[in-house]
Amino acid sequence: MASSKPVVGDRLPLAILPFAVSLSILAACAARPPRLVPPAGGVEAVEGFGSASVSGAEASIKGKFGFVFSAPGSGRIEAVDPLGRTAFIIIFRDGRAWFVLPGRKVYAEDEAGLMMERFLGVALRPDEAVRLLSGSWSSGREGAWSVEADGQGRAARGVSGGFKLTVRTFFPGAAVPREIRVEGPAASGRIKILKLGFNPPPRQASFDTAFLRSYAPKTWEEILDLIER
Repeated sequence: MASSKPVVGDRLPLAILPFAVSLSILAACAARPPRLVPPAGGVEAVEGFGSASVSGAEASIKGKFGFVFSAPGSGRIEAVDPLGRTAFIIIFRDGRAWFVLPGRKVYAEDEAGLMMERFLGVALRPDEAVRLLSGSWSSGREGAWSVEADGQGRAARGVSGGFKLTVRTFFPGAAVPREIRVEGPAASGRIKILKLGFNPPPRQASFDTAFLRSYAPKTWEEILDLIER
């Protein structure tokens, strides 16, 4: 996020974009956090809603978003503006990512970890997001991350190069993170998970980029210029 600013100031505040959820479910997000226990057979995908408040030298992101991540390398993040219009979509697949502005029919493509860094301030791949959000990380090495456990044996801290994740609170029931502090070379903030589900039905269409054939490719700098207008 050091050299990019996907959301600047209050020009493009985020709001949640549910994939298929009613307002009553959204209201329940503000209630007491549910008891979450990952299935014994393992977690291959997670889906839910979160809020982010991340600020850096050149960018700030504050608002809610919907997400789905599926191992080994697929993911999708969606956000809308307060008027219900889609603000942007990020699609992750096979190590690549596409940042899409549907309203302008343009997109920028880059490496998946870099695109996640631009969004949340930390370089996190979809498979790493699945393990982190499901509480499946264990102390020691988790890919590029060095993980430390707390006094209850839960993965509570992760460090990878100049990036750091610290779990502030957990959902009742197991080691599933609820609030995560994120720190990068030039950005810091928090992510809060409002609603989370494990192993949702496969939705391969969510990761399809065929629709981008009718969109214009742009550089990241050109995308930033469009966002700031």
